[in-house]
Parts: sequence; structure tokens; C-alpha cells
Amino acid sequence: MILAIDAGNTRTKWGVFDASGEMAAQGAVDNSQLGRLVQDSAAWAGCRRAVVSNVAGEVVDQQLRTLFEARQLPVRWVRSEAAACGVINNYARPEQLGTDRWAALVAAWNRYRQPCVVATAGTALTVDALSAQGEFLGGLILPGRALMYESLAAGTAALSIGQGVLCDFPSRTEDAIASGIAFAIAGAVERQCAVLEQREGALRCLLSGGDAQWLAAALPKSAEIVDDLTLRGLFLIEREHS
Repeated sequence: MILAIDAGNTRTKWGVFDASGEMAAQGAVDNSQLGRLVQDSAAWAGCRRAVVSNVAGEVVDQQLRTLFEARQLPVRWVRSEAAACGVINNYARPEQLGTDRWAALVAAWNRYRQPCVVATAGTALTVDALSAQGEFLGGLILPGRALMYESLAAGTAALSIGQGVLCDFPSRTEDAIASGIAFAIAGAVERQCAVLEQREGALRCLLSGGDAQWLAAALPKSAEIVDDLTLRGLFLIEREHS
């Protein structure tokens, strides 16, 4: 059994995989409550090693290291590289690509083997393009839903930042903000899909992250929500390197 951990900007997700790649258990905690992983770790019994993507910084890194040391669990800390599991990383400096993005691309390619746009809607939105040959062509990074709301709240005095609904022609300020944020974020995904389709032909649009369902509602074309892409990619990377 392999334990995969995806430490993101806001939450840390984990999954336990058997030898065939099936997820036997999974969970998530807010980074502010990372100590709760001690209770979750009871589900890790039988794991012979762990593989980790951490984009959350040094504090989370140290907390995870302490936990692994207590359990005497060998760990691979993933670094983005020029190629892995059939995916070619065309980033100008491959090691600078976020490891969560890299693992998600690995999972997408190994699952579908066709052009994909992989959009992860979390604290930030990343929108990455994968070619028919398994090349990561590049991607976008922009503020996610919550960060956009926070920016408006911090930078304006007169706007009413409340619960709004998604609509084409908003006639309330709350709806105008909710719709504006949703369509701005959806527009980034739509554009990346359009330019990749022009280059590669038919493609899949894959959504993951905490706001995936919300983002899907704002897109005019169907997109596939695939949970745990990063965790599944981490498992594949660990299996290739072991």
C-alpha cells in the first residue's frame, strides 16, 4: 500500500492506494488543523511508503515530516521533472512547475491518453494544456473564487459582497459579483480549451479541486469532474520510481 499526500494552499488531502492503483481510503483536513492527521493516520496501517506533493510551504512541510518520522514511514517528496510516466514537461524550467499540477497532468495523461485541459479550482485556479503526445504545453494561473471575493471586499467600499446567484444579466450587486467572478474564471478555462482544440482537435476538459462543481456550472460546454487527480498522479510517479 502507498500513501499519497497532496498538501495544497488551504487543505491537505490524502489517499491510500493498493498495488493496482485503487484507492482504499482517503481524507482531507484544513491546513490550520493539520494535527488531525494524527487521527487519520490510523487508516494508513499497512502503507510501506508515502509520496508527497507540498505547495503549502515550510510549516506544513515540517508538520508532515514529524508525522512521518513518528510512524517511521519512508517518504518521497515529489519534484517536477522533465518527464515522468509518459508525460513530457515543456516548462522553461521544469522544476518550477507546481508538483500538484505536475501530478495532476500525469494522472490525466495515463487515464485518457488524449489532449486534455486540466483545470484545478482551489485557492488558485490553474488551467493546464496537455497535447495528444503527452506534452505539457503550458498553463495559466489566476486567483480562485475565494481570492477574487476577498480582493473585491478589500479594495472597494461601496460594493455589497454577499451571496449572489449565477445569471446572464445580473440586476443585483450580489449577483453581478457572483456572476462576474464565475464567468471570469470560466473564461480562462474556455480560452485554454479553444486554443488547445485549434491545435490538437477534440479534447477533454477535466475539472478538479474544491470549486470544481461551481466552475462546471459556469462553463457553457460539458466538463468532466475528476476528483483526486493529484493524488492519483502521485501514486503513478511513486510506482515508476520505486
